[in-house]
Amino acid sequence: MKGLFFTFEGGEGVGKTTQLKRVAARLEKEGYHVVTTREPGGTPLAEEIREMLLRPSGENGLHAKTELLLYLAARAQHYYEKILPALEKGSIVLCDRFMDATAAYQGFARGLGLEKVEDMNSWILEGREPDGTVLLYTDIRSGLQRERAVNRLSLEPEDFHARVLEGYLELARRHPGRILALDVTGRTIDEVNRLIMERLRKWM
Repeated sequence: MKGLFFTFEGGEGVGKTTQLKRVAARLEKEGYHVVTTREPGGTPLAEEIREMLLRPSGENGLHAKTELLLYLAARAQHYYEKILPALEKGSIVLCDRFMDATAAYQGFARGLGLEKVEDMNSWILEGREPDGTVLLYTDIRSGLQRERAVNRLSLEPEDFHARVLEGYLELARRHPGRILALDVTGRTIDEVNRLIMERLRKWM
């Protein structure tokens, strides 16, 4: 069986991690072998980079290009050490954030260039993309109010997060077959999960 790779994207506080866990539980109950992981992180080296990137104190003078390259370095290690081997064994891999996060946050919100970051991701992944991407979104203020994790990015001003959302929605427009953009405003966790599973079945 060929492995399948699905990613979960969104800004702060949209519930993507909750939905990833629910999807994993449902698929495991159906007998699939599921590997869950996250970015930045997923391997020992990538987790060290995560700590460097996300600690609330931040890195003094961290340049946007340095930030981008650290994310890409973590992704390369994560992909070749953990994700690709799991896919080759036929597992379903669910990842909490992946290449679209870097395109939205660093490419669009930081102004480094959406196309440039997508090209760099493609080079790292040798042209491979997720089989499907769930993008959850809501209004910026509500998401930030719900976000429990305090990290360097969650502490960015509201206008930064607005640009992140704009970047994500632009990616969804560019890749409609791969990205399911789902507005979670006013929807229950169960309703969102049902809509995700419906699309996941089509991707599978």
